[in-house]
Amino acid sequence: TSAPPEPTSPPATEPLGTEPPGTEPAGECEAPVGRDTFNDGFPNRMSSMVGSDIRTGAHPCFERVVIELAGTGDMPGVRVEYVDDPVQLNPSDQTVDIDGDATLVISVAAWMPSMEGDGYAGPTDFTPTNVSHIRQIRQMENFEGMTAWAIGLDSERDFEVAFFDSPARVVVDIATE
Repeated sequence: TSAPPEPTSPPATEPLGTEPPGTEPAGECEAPVGRDTFNDGFPNRMSSMVGSDIRTGAHPCFERVVIELAGTGDMPGVRVEYVDDPVQLNPSDQTVDIDGDATLVISVAAWMPSMEGDGYAGPTDFTPTNVSHIRQIRQMENFEGMTAWAIGLDSERDFEVAFFDSPARVVVDIATE
């Protein structure tokens, strides 16, 4: 597979924590299109980077989920796909229902946090308050160098995936229309 595109600087709309509304003029933004499974090197392209943050943001045509990565190494493989509830937590094999009428899963070939505790230290199950269509975010897996997050949505929606650097991050934009 080819290397994911990496802009030279991060968008100004992505501070740590939550993401403020975008700067796109009303009516001129491009909504994400497509509901097919996205796979770029997952699960084989494992990375030594670790997840450091997961956050959401509201923009005029989409809502955004960002998984920020820290450390050195290549961008990990990523798969994004819709799955049916209930989802299975790994390694416990417990099944749980995710809030909403559709579940989008983001799988990343990197720890979040690592076995040594490096990286993400935030909640593993939360309800974002800065978006309208994302109902729940729950970590499904952080095992054997892989992490997966279930994104509960009000309905199945088109999405697009992008990779950025400075800092490294996986971005999933979910259409609001």
